[in-house]
Amino acid sequence: MDRGTRSLALLALLAMVVLPACLAGGPFAGAEAANSPPVETLSACSGNETTPGVGSPGALPASAGGFELTANRSVVERGEPIAFELTNVADDRRTTDTRNRYALQRRAGGAWKTVTLFPEERAGFNATALVHDPGQGLAWSFRASAGGFSTGKFVVCEPLPAGDYRFVFEGPPALAVRFELVGGSDGTRTVSEHAR
Repeated sequence: MDRGTRSLALLALLAMVVLPACLAGGPFAGAEAANSPPVETLSACSGNETTPGVGSPGALPASAGGFELTANRSVVERGEPIAFELTNVADDRRTTDTRNRYALQRRAGGAWKTVTLFPEERAGFNATALVHDPGQGLAWSFRASAGGFSTGKFVVCEPLPAGDYRFVFEGPPALAVRFELVGGSDGTRTVSEHAR
């Protein structure tokens, strides 16, 4: 292969790698994919997982500090996709920490319990600052199941029973949006019984 052909081949390879990443941009670039395969499963949990320091067991707002956290549905069937968006609703640029400072929490015993855990080999978050113009932010999507939320940096080591959950993002500020998980075999109700 001569030098010109090699250069052209290298340029084509570079375009194949870079172009899809550029085209995936937009106001909510970097969304977790609901159909991406989970990185961990319940059987892969070692018992040495740790809880990330995200959110609190008490009440959290859905909007504060110029940001709003929303979900695309308030009731989701087990295994179905659910998406969350953090949007800068201020008139100026705002900054958050890394997009990975989120947690799934389940309502249990009157408090919120974090169910997305760090695998044994992980201990914290990278120090990253993300700048968001007005109307822009972050997006995540998952399948509503233990395996579906076991993606990226996290693993869920327990079954997710039907009930009240919330997605928490600690930007700062810490924001949360609630949803209800329905479906399953333990006497769970159907979506139609939870019409809002």
